[in-house]
Amino acid sequence: MNGLKAEHSIQPRPGAMARWLVVTVLAAAVTGGRCEPLVRVTNAPHNSLVMDADTLHFIHPKGEAHVRWGLTLPEGAEGSPCGEGDSCLDFSVAKVVVTTEDHCQKVAWTSPVDGGLAELRDCVLLEGHWYGGGQQARQPWPLEKHPRKETAFVTSDMLQDRVHLYGGVSEAYWVSSQGVAVRVEEQTPLFLRVPDTNGDFKADELCLSARHERPFAAAPGSPLTLTYFLCSADDVRKVHETTFPKFFSLPEGTPDSRMMQHPIWSTWAEYSAQVNDSRVLDFARGVSEHGFNNSQVEIDDNWETCYGEAVFSPDRFPDPRAMVDQLHSEGFRVTLWVHPFINNNCPSFTFADQQGYLAKDASGTTQLTHWWNGKEAGLVDFTNAEAAAWWAQRLLDLQQQTGMDSFKFDAGESSWLPENYTLQVDERFWPNIYSTKYMETVTQFGNMIEARVGHKTQHFPVFIRMLDKDSTWNYDNGLKTLVSSLLHSGLLGYPFVLPDMIGGNAYGGRPSKELFVRWAQANAFMPALQFSVLPWEYDEEVTELCREVTRLHSEYTPLLLSLAQEATISVAPMMRPTWWLCPTLEECLTADQQFLVGDDLLVAPVVRYINAHTLDVVLPPGEWQQAGTGTVTSGPTTVTVANITLNTLVYFTRVMV
Repeated sequence: MNGLKAEHSIQPRPGAMARWLVVTVLAAAVTGGRCEPLVRVTNAPHNSLVMDADTLHFIHPKGEAHVRWGLTLPEGAEGSPCGEGDSCLDFSVAKVVVTTEDHCQKVAWTSPVDGGLAELRDCVLLEGHWYGGGQQARQPWPLEKHPRKETAFVTSDMLQDRVHLYGGVSEAYWVSSQGVAVRVEEQTPLFLRVPDTNGDFKADELCLSARHERPFAAAPGSPLTLTYFLCSADDVRKVHETTFPKFFSLPEGTPDSRMMQHPIWSTWAEYSAQVNDSRVLDFARGVSEHGFNNSQVEIDDNWETCYGEAVFSPDRFPDPRAMVDQLHSEGFRVTLWVHPFINNNCPSFTFADQQGYLAKDASGTTQLTHWWNGKEAGLVDFTNAEAAAWWAQRLLDLQQQTGMDSFKFDAGESSWLPENYTLQVDERFWPNIYSTKYMETVTQFGNMIEARVGHKTQHFPVFIRMLDKDSTWNYDNGLKTLVSSLLHSGLLGYPFVLPDMIGGNAYGGRPSKELFVRWAQANAFMPALQFSVLPWEYDEEVTELCREVTRLHSEYTPLLLSLAQEATISVAPMMRPTWWLCPTLEECLTADQQFLVGDDLLVAPVVRYINAHTLDVVLPPGEWQQAGTGTVTSGPTTVTVANITLNTLVYFTRVMV
């Protein structure tokens, strides 16, 4: 049991009493058979923090959160008061400093290089319901539905290892139904575990560990640190509204409006890597001939002479300028799939290697990585300003030569860095800073781009695409994760969500007719639509149902554009969890297959094929009318929608009284 041998009083730092702050360190670990507090920090009127021998109690007017602290301290370690922050305990091998900031309390562990610990660990108990953190293939909402093994908390292509890796849109930020938020500081080399400790198949803790291990790095002589904030407010919505702006920025603008109104048409699912100019032109003509509008046609994989060369293949695209001009004349804009890799058999690899533009080890030697289109490739180092400028200039030149309108930027996760790497920025921010710098580079191309990574880049006004979905109904990266992925991105401050391809990526074959239609309908009110599997390859019923989805989406585009603009001045996501309007109701807190579009439109997609003729919908407070009926229901309540057919879209609009 961690403890002290004598009682001490510590005076608050200057100015602390003016903030009604009371700080005490109490030494006795056990008195009369019960644990006494070692640290007590009061931050009225927001919260107080009390540390006893085993547990940190974070107490606020609406509840109490608990953290198992100091889990790697040696048994019997004794702490002595130290004069840092608002309260401090020094255990020789590590010290913890508590500091109040606004409505938060900052807990900062430091362990020295000499004689220190190899790991620091605290575990937050998941009491109530929790949201946020890392993007997941089985995106849970709330997150305790899916325990996770320990992994480095870095931006990753989670489809490479669904059990361990998080996705490209990940922030160490969580909020709970108890009105508590947790934010881990960027400089922490964070390994995250979300374990099931009692065998009920639900996660019970959020375990925060800091270690100087790969993929993280530390400058010589740097101490090990674990720093996190505990923040409080009355409920989950209020704690998000007050805490998010403390750590993150809002978008500085909105994405391209045509991308929000009309579908993107991607060649990927139709042609995979077998793409050429005639197929692109036929693909686009099919869109027009079947009565669909478009935002743009997107030329996907394998247009280059060599992956990373940024030059059209003359065999497959003998005259790209003529192709683009033809598409423009038919009313299409044209975008191109781009990635940060250069395969080592490409001429550009030699040049980039010689110039030092690729990720290197500490000796300055280029290190190879592997990706889905290359076993040996260089990765452009976007923390190198010259490398980023060279890479971007090639794309600017390509635009000038071909008339290309914009780009789809793939990858960018830090997990693609080679095992031995260095970056040209402060080591404390490795490796996630790679994703941040990648986004800084690609967003120079304007608000018509799409990307798939987000880490401290909420301020960029661009669409962030969901990672490839599987063409299945289930929770394993299938249709049932569409809404939860949408809500997750919005909560982390990325409101401009592109839900990837309707029907999924068809890696295991084309989705069934019913799955494809339900997927399209689920997208109808999301910020953007993207087709790649073609509706007319099914039958006329599917084609017409998809046309209706695009008409409905276009009809509601003024609302979407208004909400996009609102997202530049408010933390409210465009697509909001049901609990946004009922943050203390259990049914709202666990509703994972419905979402609000603003505050006055509630959407409940049909995401199952068994018993799909009925659907339970949780209505927030207010009067709600089901679309297509005259039925008005008062919330909060749960209603059962019956007689659902394939052409049924379930949504409710608020009735103003």
